[in-house]
Amino acid sequence: MADFLTSGNDDIDFDRAASAFPDISLDDIGDMPALPTTTSPAAPVPSSSGFSFDDFDSPTPAAAPVKVTGDDDIEKFESEFPDIDIPSSPPMMMHQTSQPSFGSAFAPIPQQSASLSTPTIVPEIPEEEPEVIKEWRRKQAEEIAARDEASQRRRNDNIAKAEKAIDDFYENYAAKKERNIRENKDEEADYVQSLTESLSAGTTWERICNLIELQNSQSKTIARTGAGTTDITRFKEVLLRLKREGDMAPGAAGY
Repeated sequence: MADFLTSGNDDIDFDRAASAFPDISLDDIGDMPALPTTTSPAAPVPSSSGFSFDDFDSPTPAAAPVKVTGDDDIEKFESEFPDIDIPSSPPMMMHQTSQPSFGSAFAPIPQQSASLSTPTIVPEIPEEEPEVIKEWRRKQAEEIAARDEASQRRRNDNIAKAEKAIDDFYENYAAKKERNIRENKDEEADYVQSLTESLSAGTTWERICNLIELQNSQSKTIARTGAGTTDITRFKEVLLRLKREGDMAPGAAGY
């Protein structure tokens, strides 16, 4: 106690006393004071009273370890039944999809299992093909190219033949059309000429007799025979008489 007294009077030096006893807080373990480092302790100051607080700073002897009752049995059990190593990967858990509950307010949300992760894709190393396979592929490619070339050539030939046939058809059609038009015009001119000549030759009765090919009263050009027919012999004789009279016959000029 005398160590904390000031030298002039009997007052206590609180700063020195506080440094001898550090703060102890029970709120956090981290506030506990650290163990003193192994340094050579300072020589204690002799006190006249024979008691000093420096005695508390001296290390106390370590206590003997206390042996727990039944420690031998525990060691025997552990030796007979060693610990089982637990694998580091998580166990496979079966993911069961719960049926939706329409009666409950909150349906359970299915959770994805940790084992259903994306598998690691290992790239496959392509194997080199044998020389026989390479030769077969080369021959196949050559044959296919030859067939394609022949097919393209035949296609071009067919297209050329079709185009030529179409051109020939239109040429023949145009030539035939021109020929028919020319022949029709010639026939038309001949018909008009013959019609004009026939209308200008002889009297009207002569042209009528020529038209009906009436030569005499016995001509069968326009005669009809059989039951229910009438005899037109008299009519033929009248036409022939008018033809013989010439311009003197009535209506010989056509009016």
